[in-house]
Amino acid sequence: MELEKEKQRGYRAKAILEDEIFAEAIQKVSAELDLEWINSPVRDTEGREKIYMMKKMLNVLLVQLQSVMETGKLATKQINK
Repeated sequence: MELEKEKQRGYRAKAILEDEIFAEAIQKVSAELDLEWINSPVRDTEGREKIYMMKKMLNVLLVQLQSVMETGKLATKQINK
């Protein structure tokens, strides 16, 4: 039954990643962070580091969802064997 749970989680992660509103939100947040970084004063090291960390965490979120989706794909293959 654990494989079935992983399969379902994978489907849900895929749906989130493919959702146009989610993709649009990720794109907008990423672009806003890029603009903040570009427009920040060079001397504002702390502010730039915060922006960098926010950008990294956004990527961590996406990687986590992709990982769940891939685990679901593997579970589906195992179920189908």
